[in-house]
Amino acid sequence: MAMEQTPLALFDFDGTLIPGDSIVAFVGYARRKGALSLGGYGAVLGQTARYLLGGMTDAEIKTRSLRFLTGLTPRQRDDLASGFVRDCLLPKVYRDGQNEIQRQKREGRLAVLVSASTDNYMRYVADALGTDALLCTPIEADGSVKRNCKGEEKARRVLEWLDENGIAADWEQSWAFGDSKSDAPMLRLCGHPVLVNPKKALRRALPDGKTVSWQ
Repeated sequence: MAMEQTPLALFDFDGTLIPGDSIVAFVGYARRKGALSLGGYGAVLGQTARYLLGGMTDAEIKTRSLRFLTGLTPRQRDDLASGFVRDCLLPKVYRDGQNEIQRQKREGRLAVLVSASTDNYMRYVADALGTDALLCTPIEADGSVKRNCKGEEKARRVLEWLDENGIAADWEQSWAFGDSKSDAPMLRLCGHPVLVNPKKALRRALPDGKTVSWQ
């Protein structure tokens, strides 16, 4: 007997459900709350400049930017992450995006948040938005980032999650939402790729995708 197929709704976060980059905002929030020293913050800025010049990978810059978390207690890390989501991220979530998540769920699709941002705070985002699952970048026990959930890795993570949970996706009836070229592999999985406030590179990569402007 064939397995029943389930339609999905896959959502990128940074640039799609909110404007801008949440990890940059998280480091700034940690500095304002005193969880990151002034010297540590300066070091992160220097490393970011090197990253922008191509001197390190996405995983490396995330590891270095978030290394200060290893000096906090588990309670301090949780309080910092939940406070950041409450104070900085949720007020920035596009109302159109929130409505789309709920619409997709009402229509019977599994809403999955698929983000390159890290799990320390994205788990609070997923809870607040009411998505059915979260796939994002894990921070390892030693504080490092090794498996950055970006580009082709996003599509791999979705396929792995489906296999691990015994879910057969109805790709033709599935939707995906993203804003950048790195979201293209995930968008291509679905019969309904939607380009949200898209960057030019994504428009070029998926010229036939539906384009929407969220506020």
